Amino acid sequence: MFATITVHAEQSRSAAALTKAKLRYVAEGHTPQPSPHNFHLPDITEFGDTHFLPLHSVRPVAALDELTTSSSHVSLRDHGFTAIQRPTALHAPPHCPNSFKNPELLKQHVIPDTELALKQLTGCTTVVTEALLLRCALWSATDSLATHGSAGDNTSELKTGFPQFIGFDPISGGGSPASKIHLDYSPDGARMHIRRFHSKTAEAAAEIIRFEDSLVAAGNDLSDSYKHSGGPRWALYSTWRPLKTVRRDPLAVLDYTTFREDDYVPAAVPTPSLGREGVCETHSAECYLARYSQQHKWYWIDNQTPEECLVLRFFDSDEERAGSIAAGGVLHSSAELEDNDDAEPRESLEIRSLCIW
Repeated sequence: MFATITVHAEQSRSAAALTKAKLRYVAEGHTPQPSPHNFHLPDITEFGDTHFLPLHSVRPVAALDELTTSSSHVSLRDHGFTAIQRPTALHAPPHCPNSFKNPELLKQHVIPDTELALKQLTGCTTVVTEALLLRCALWSATDSLATHGSAGDNTSELKTGFPQFIGFDPISGGGSPASKIHLDYSPDGARMHIRRFHSKTAEAAAEIIRFEDSLVAAGNDLSDSYKHSGGPRWALYSTWRPLKTVRRDPLAVLDYTTFREDDYVPAAVPTPSLGREGVCETHSAECYLARYSQQHKWYWIDNQTPEECLVLRFFDSDEERAGSIAAGGVLHSSAELEDNDDAEPRESLEIRSLCIW
């Protein structure tokens, strides 16, 4: 059965001047059914509790060292995300927004810069760039991401190599905005990810996997034991930027300190297992969806420009504790602004990374 869609208009004096946007939650008591399509969250009809909520504007810091001196700015440690200015060589002539759709230019300029920024932000020693995800289409129930990694879809280096370039196929095009509140990986989903997403990811995470497997074999709960096991600290991050100034479907991020553990709703996402020659398999990667609470506080970068990045934490082994549901990951969604249906499609680039200390 599909969930009944309920729309709420939230009003408060303190939020009166803030931009409001539509955000989609899972209704109380509803169990969402997984999508049959690769890289797709459950169908939008599973998100039946829709709210118009205020978005709190955050301005990116101009230099990373400002994050250590500003107590008021959102931070990865305290909020699960941060906002930074990070122009690259592709933001200057002779380059243009379409330069960010060129995998070779991204490998040459953007990937190394993103890896450096993550090292500076987190103090990690190793950054493994796993995937780049391009979104440049209007929303659709099933987009081009569904074909990535499917049977017979192995002719392009973009789809067999590492990192993965998802949404870059010139025939099927880019993905569409993910207008459903979600956190890409639960702790179990994160652990499945480093083992099954791509053989190169598993290779980079070999020491992590060895420590975790030995703890499980000894009967230990990883959420309680891994942090103190001597295994490497590890985390999954997303670095998100638009290709043009955002006029519709901006990325909104939920301050994870305002989210209760019983607000999380587990769900499965079909995900191809890549990088294994002659193997065409999928695995189920557990993510989290969300139930609504009045305590939730949403942030965005209004009129976000291509030089401005949101950095989101999906998982951090140092944030786990016994009995915890999540490990510092932050929920997020594209947000539907009112009265801008005529605006051009949002174009954005997301870079997903495994960080190891």
